[in-house]
Amino acid sequence: MFTRSARFFPLVFIAFAACSKMDPKECTKLRDGAFELINSASVCTADADCKESEWPGCSKPISVTSFDKIHGMMESFTKGKCQEQPKAKCQPTPKIFCQEGLCAFRYKPFEGEMKIETK
Repeated sequence: MFTRSARFFPLVFIAFAACSKMDPKECTKLRDGAFELINSASVCTADADCKESEWPGCSKPISVTSFDKIHGMMESFTKGKCQEQPKAKCQPTPKIFCQEGLCAFRYKPFEGEMKIETK
């Protein structure tokens, strides 16, 4: 005969397993997958299709679709209690927009005099 505690053991085991740390190899896979999405071309048709990445590393222009995928990876990374590598010093980023079908930063045009050195 099963006792009450024996019936709930599988639920307790599942809850305990969900609270444990994720395997470091799985954490690395998530992080690498996010970087692959960030470094792939982010196709867009309008400025609203582009967003700034939040994780991993410094901000980059990405599509909303990639943003949603990366956000899911980031949540799994956080829930799995993965250790984040120290973040590099990130520069403030310009606004993001859709340029010729790809998400990009909107850099200000260079102001001033350009000097060209010739030898």
